[in-house]
Amino acid sequence: MKFIHKIMDHILSLVKRNKAVPAVPLMRLSETVPTSVDSYWENFTVYALPFQSAQESLEYLEWRFEQYPLFREFMQLYGQHEGQVVLDYGCGPGNDLVGFLVHTSAKKVIGIDISAKALEVATRRLALHQIEPERIELIRTADSNTEIPLADDSVDHIYCEGVLHHTTYPEAILREFYRILKPAAQACIMVYNRHSLWLHLHTAYIKMILENAFTGLSLEDAFAKTTDSDTCPIARCYAPEEFIALGNQLGFQTEFVGGYLSLHELKIWQELGQQALSDARLASEHRAFLQALVFDAHGYPIYQGKHAGIGGVYNLYKAR
Repeated sequence: MKFIHKIMDHILSLVKRNKAVPAVPLMRLSETVPTSVDSYWENFTVYALPFQSAQESLEYLEWRFEQYPLFREFMQLYGQHEGQVVLDYGCGPGNDLVGFLVHTSAKKVIGIDISAKALEVATRRLALHQIEPERIELIRTADSNTEIPLADDSVDHIYCEGVLHHTTYPEAILREFYRILKPAAQACIMVYNRHSLWLHLHTAYIKMILENAFTGLSLEDAFAKTTDSDTCPIARCYAPEEFIALGNQLGFQTEFVGGYLSLHELKIWQELGQQALSDARLASEHRAFLQALVFDAHGYPIYQGKHAGIGGVYNLYKAR
């Protein structure tokens, strides 16, 4: 995921103990003037353990699924993808690069990221799995460079988890997704979900009321400071109807799957949900959201028929 877990400063030095680095092709696009997004993500990379074996690497993927209920199911991880080209846009330190390469028969998996640090971690992690170099390609891009150096109609599946909401030009990136996808192919995208316990309970109540944090900020700006860190330059959240309209406007048929959850969201609902509902300081928007929740057989919250976690997942289909 692209939120909550930070990379520790000593990760690279530890990972470099692994001497066998595969000859993974790395394309570096033309240099651009770094934006605040580039600078932030070069120094703040999603936490990745210094794995000492391929088994540890795979166990971490399973641990991650445990931390985020419905993540695996909603993001369709990892599927079959036999003989396909899969793009992981915003691949970070390589969690799902490894997942697609190990757990599917994809012909090629392409990872794109703006962080040299993240791509180095990914490269050394791939070494543990002895991935054939011809099955993997890494591309370093930049926040201001929205062009993807792939041919029209050349990608079978796009996976983009927790990335677009941090970019300066999400519409331009989505337009590129449409261009490079093959007809009838699909992009699976996660962006932060406005219809979530994270926004209506964690941000609006715990942070802004109980902790009196973010005085003078809008709800949206306060939310942005509660996800990856309070210095993250961009962290949007989308209501489902908003992101569906954006996808459809660009030519996709867009479907909202639901919001996968974090264990933190489930914990704060159990501990503070009823308190928030009875607190007169909670604004009517948030009270109405919490009152409208129903719960599935696992105790997972549902709002307007969809699960109400922070990880808003969308399937975007390109017309035939």
